[in-house]
Amino acid sequence: MKARRSYVKITYEGKDITGDLTPYFKGLSYTDNLDKADTVSFTLLGDKWIKEWAILKGDRFQIDIGVLNWKHQGDSRVLKCGTFIVDDISFSGAPDMITVSGNSIDITKDLKGVYRDNTWENISLKEIAQEISERYSMNLFYDCDEEFIYEKIDQVKESDAQLLSRIVKEHGFTIKITAEQLIIFDDKKYEGRETVATFSKEDLRSYEIQCDDLDVYDACEITFYDPILGAQIKGRYEAPASSFYKVRTGKVYYKNVDTGVTGVSKEEKEKYLSERAKKLLRNKNKNETQIRIDQMGDPGYLSGITAKATGFGRYDGIYLITSVTHSLDSGYKCSIAARRRLDF
Repeated sequence: MKARRSYVKITYEGKDITGDLTPYFKGLSYTDNLDKADTVSFTLLGDKWIKEWAILKGDRFQIDIGVLNWKHQGDSRVLKCGTFIVDDISFSGAPDMITVSGNSIDITKDLKGVYRDNTWENISLKEIAQEISERYSMNLFYDCDEEFIYEKIDQVKESDAQLLSRIVKEHGFTIKITAEQLIIFDDKKYEGRETVATFSKEDLRSYEIQCDDLDVYDACEITFYDPILGAQIKGRYEAPASSFYKVRTGKVYYKNVDTGVTGVSKEEKEKYLSERAKKLLRNKNKNETQIRIDQMGDPGYLSGITAKATGFGRYDGIYLITSVTHSLDSGYKCSIAARRRLDF
């Protein structure tokens, strides 16, 4: 019977340097996030990294995490973590060691660091994202069923990343940026997917459940002054009663919008605003119930998948994984963060 083991492959500036690093390798941590950049860091022993082998900020590298005979004989899988750009380097001792950190957002591009002034008219959210992605030679992955047309939208002293983040969140969607992709998606669709993992309380190394009420609301109300109708119209959505509150809190999230609203009649526009209020309320309340889990490592644990939690009583349910940290040092483990699926 062959032994179970895990391993890391590092490709640096196009060259597989795994064999060169193995005698010095101390550990690696890779975090896969749902709604922000992925990160990775690895630590190497020795001082050659500040002498004959210089590691520089802006260098590109890829990480693969693999397992052999993991859950059973023949269970061999590889998690391709993606491309990272070195953004931090630190040295310490004794003993001498270097820690190299990378980010999935390319720090050599202007996506986050350059502030722009721009105006778009009669343009959709997808078209804005497409134009920005092409500016940086990135691929756009757009997974939203609904489309939004702006009569006018201004970018004032904002980076392209800040602009996209603002308008995407206004519609209750999620954005993630990597070195090669701009990703915009409706995470409600992901919450509704079939579960691919089960977390039973008695099988976990450790867990923590948290219920947040600082940014959770009973309702959302959106107002809009319509110059065609010459009146202010509004839409409102009230969330179903939460099983975690004895009584409703009465908190209402208010939002005024100045972008074009779909519809002709007042009733059609009120319906549109109510549907938009529902999305904004979901975005505000989605982190109401969160769970953190420490578990044996597995390449199958990824952000964006759904899992079933059992043995937690009233906290049982379907959870969307929002972050997974894969750590390899003396062994392979995963720290998982997830949020409970909302009922609306």
